[in-house]
Amino acid sequence: MYVTLTTADTTGEPIENAAIVAEELERWLSDADGFEGFIMLAGEQRAIGLSFWESREAAEQHNVVRSQFRERILSVAGVRIQSIDDYDVAFARLGPGLVAASS
Repeated sequence: MYVTLTTADTTGEPIENAAIVAEELERWLSDADGFEGFIMLAGEQRAIGLSFWESREAAEQHNVVRSQFRERILSVAGVRIQSIDDYDVAFARLGPGLVAASS
């Protein structure tokens, strides 16, 4: 499994906007081959989006389109991307309560 972590400066934006952006990103990404899921973490000055992919190759296959869409949706939301980092998932265990909360 592979994850792209995007950090955005959300200073001055309501935290509720993060959920709106996350829902739009997830809806768009859900049609991409190899997409496994999305998590948005939001604070008062920063939001972190984690997009999960079945493999590095699956993520890279959609990299150009993901980048264009990410820039467009974040500019509409009035936030600025601080960083984009990619990771291999070395370990993950989610309890049933956490999985249910994201449904």
